[in-house]
Amino acid sequence: MTRPKLGFADLSKIQPDTTNEPSVSNEIVDRVAEKAGFTSREPIVPLTKRSAVREPSTNLNIRPPVGVYNRFVAFSIDHRMSYPEALAYLMDLAGLDETGSIKK
Repeated sequence: MTRPKLGFADLSKIQPDTTNEPSVSNEIVDRVAEKAGFTSREPIVPLTKRSAVREPSTNLNIRPPVGVYNRFVAFSIDHRMSYPEALAYLMDLAGLDETGSIKK
């Protein structure tokens, strides 16, 4: 039984297309696509409220008295800070360096 010839025996005759396509800006393409009712396939990136943390983090579990906890949470809310930001701010106000010693 012979197989049918599909014309792929001599592929050396195949050459890439050398004609240049007209360049069209992305803005024009987006406008035409929007008018035609196409929607973007680009993923929607969620906005973040805070900047990315610049160093690794760890857990800090403490059980302060309710009054101290309430003051700390109220401070964080009033100053629109996360708990880590508020803790770092208060430690800076206390004059502590990276080792926990009072700056001289």
